[in-house]
Amino acid sequence: MPQTHPRAAAPGLPRAHGCHWRVRPAFIPPFWRNITGAHGFTSYRQRRDWRLVLSACGIAHRLSQFGGREYLYVPPLLEGAALRELTDFDAERRRPPAPPPPVHQGWKLAGCFLLPLLVWHGMRVGWWPAPEALPPPRLWLSAGALDTLQVRLHGEWYRTATALTLHTDAAHLCGNLAFGALFLALLARGAGPGRALWLTMAGGIAGNCLAVLLRRQPVESIGFSTALFACIGALSGLMALRGAGRREMLLPVAAGAALLAMLGTEGERTDYLAHVAGLCAGLVLGMGEGLSQKRQWPAPPQWLWATLAILLPVLAWWRAFARL
Repeated sequence: MPQTHPRAAAPGLPRAHGCHWRVRPAFIPPFWRNITGAHGFTSYRQRRDWRLVLSACGIAHRLSQFGGREYLYVPPLLEGAALRELTDFDAERRRPPAPPPPVHQGWKLAGCFLLPLLVWHGMRVGWWPAPEALPPPRLWLSAGALDTLQVRLHGEWYRTATALTLHTDAAHLCGNLAFGALFLALLARGAGPGRALWLTMAGGIAGNCLAVLLRRQPVESIGFSTALFACIGALSGLMALRGAGRREMLLPVAAGAALLAMLGTEGERTDYLAHVAGLCAGLVLGMGEGLSQKRQWPAPPQWLWATLAILLPVLAWWRAFARL
């Protein structure tokens, strides 16, 4: 004998007065509850979304058709859990999207902060004359390269900053300038141009320090690429802290790792450890920036951050020239 049951209330559907009875489909187990109400699904989208939610939550369910309508059944012990999950899903879908984060003014000009690297390289290789007050340019490479032996034995930690401003040739320089300007501008959109420059320089110096501490053999390295990957890491960390869920937080970090794999592993003389260290240092600094923005902590003006970022290599070179 066919079994009948009253209509169950479903989230998002109006509750009708009185009881509604209908024949239960033969393939539905006894006592299973209809959670779609007397009218069944109202749209294909609702049918698709509800089944996806129940499948993701591991709640058993079956779909049936009757009178040209579709209904969803669940076990009686899981009816409450199913209704809660569907109610939360509908509430989340109706929640208005969060407003986009503000875009800082002047972010398009952030790449101009890297022009001193071009000027400095031109003076070192003789494209244009260097000021007479400075030591001969032929000494700059040995004075500022990141020599792990000199750093460990003689405490020349200023090399972690001076090495960022040195490049082997024009191709090395132009590659770092092109990608550096791009990612620095993207970071400046969310952090401001001065703060972006500070995160990039501080992350690059911290990455070089971390690389020195992790190395066991003496190595010499130069180039802005450590700061470039610190900029990528800071951008990933900032975007991760703005994410609302676990997926939104992990995607930017995964994107940063993918960029490291694409841009930081080419070439025979590539310093892989410095790139990874720069990315990790920038990621930590970027998350700190994201946390500061989320909690609205007071911060100095952008021009002050830019000044501090420029002073780091200037003071480091002053110290390097003083030891010549």
